[in-house]
Amino acid sequence: MSQEKQTKLSVSRKEVKYLLSLQDRLFLLDALDHILTPDAYGGYDGYTVRSVYFDSITNEDYIDKKRGADEKKRIRVRIYHTEDATAKFELKRKSFGRELKESLVISREDAQRLLKRDFTALLNYDSDVAEYAYDLMTSRLYRPVSLIEYDRRAYTHENFNTRITLDNHLRYCDFCYDLYSDKLNFKSAMPKDQTILEIKYDRFLFKQIQDVLAQCDLSKKPPSKFGTSRQLLKEYYY
Repeated sequence: MSQEKQTKLSVSRKEVKYLLSLQDRLFLLDALDHILTPDAYGGYDGYTVRSVYFDSITNEDYIDKKRGADEKKRIRVRIYHTEDATAKFELKRKSFGRELKESLVISREDAQRLLKRDFTALLNYDSDVAEYAYDLMTSRLYRPVSLIEYDRRAYTHENFNTRITLDNHLRYCDFCYDLYSDKLNFKSAMPKDQTILEIKYDRFLFKQIQDVLAQCDLSKKPPSKFGTSRQLLKEYYY
């Protein structure tokens, strides 16, 4: 079998999340424009993120999330536009508040194969994360379980691996995992005047950012994107 040499992107950092009001969102957008750099992919206008999540036949990743396990994981395929020629295959693991995200760029064709549960597509890539994910997904009978989409504004700083994202208009589909479709029937997952703020950094968060955040109400916790998109399981596992 032919192999494609791939460079795995591995990012390890601390992650915290909050739920913002519209007023705090607008304040933060203005403040962050002055102290951080907009993400190179979306610039000042932001961009759309669409992901299909996978879970085992026993829904172990969802159960770990609902039970607040110290260690949990997510497996997803992500795109930014339905015409993208490639996709990101991502394995995201959290352990006691620290996040490790390993990403692999795969072809559009291989992404579509994964959605059909043909996990041999991962064997096309010479990568430790692809090999690990293949073993995990085949042995535990993973399958696509939810499709979500949202609008993102992102900011970065070259020091301390700093990244701040503001996500709103979170929406999802039931029983549809067509990652590349332009005709999806989305359901709203949260009010449009609310924003999910994610702050990711390594070792230290800049004082300028701390000062800006101190002026916002950060008392509310946001919904889980993965958990919200699987509302049909909510009653069963409570």
